[in-house]
Amino acid sequence: MSRVPLVLWRKEASLALRSRATWVVFAAVAGLAGALFAAALREAAGRVAALPTVFCGQLALVAPFAAAFFTMGLFARERASGTLEALLTAPVTDAEIVLGKFLSAYSLVLLSLAFSSLSLPVYLHRAAPPPPFAPGHVAWGLAAVALASAAWTAFGVLAAAAARRESAAGVATLAACLAAALLPGGPAAGLPAGSFAASLDLSAFSRGVADTRPAVLLLTCTAFFLFCATRVLESRRWASSR
Repeated sequence: MSRVPLVLWRKEASLALRSRATWVVFAAVAGLAGALFAAALREAAGRVAALPTVFCGQLALVAPFAAAFFTMGLFARERASGTLEALLTAPVTDAEIVLGKFLSAYSLVLLSLAFSSLSLPVYLHRAAPPPPFAPGHVAWGLAAVALASAAWTAFGVLAAAAARRESAAGVATLAACLAAALLPGGPAAGLPAGSFAASLDLSAFSRGVADTRPAVLLLTCTAFFLFCATRVLESRRWASSR
């Protein structure tokens, strides 16, 4: 594997982590996740077995917000500063650029979800008596949320490559990913209002049922969105070379 995507990932991620806005987003996503978790717990009162599903459901619901923020400026900022043309004319492939951008945004999304996950140990510490739950079920649920977040982030990279403005890419990503997450049976199905299951039942993971169908579907969507983003970037490279 080429080192170019890793170099781009390190550069983009380090720049983002030095930005105050990134940490504000981490705090905002964690606060939203905690509030949703508290509300969902009130709805699921008395159902201890639902705790992993409720917890993973609220993470799946806040993931699109993180994906939208961390992907919307991936190409717009480069375009505004005039560095996108230099990147497109450099001896790197479009696939390497897209993969590097995806890895940087995805790592930031996962980091924001890691901060958001602190609401569970805080709840378990303050609950009286502490409710029993299976850590393995939570781990499977978190793996499912990570897969869904990869698809959201890949769609955000595609939107960022296709859109001319940051705001348009962010709104498109947030709207599409939230709509998918809130579909009946979607990855936020652990929330009281119902919410990606039938063919995309990620809540099953948080019950300890490792169904491979949603995992394969989400990995396929991630690869497809990244492929489309590569083709969009390729068209821009041809346009800039004329």
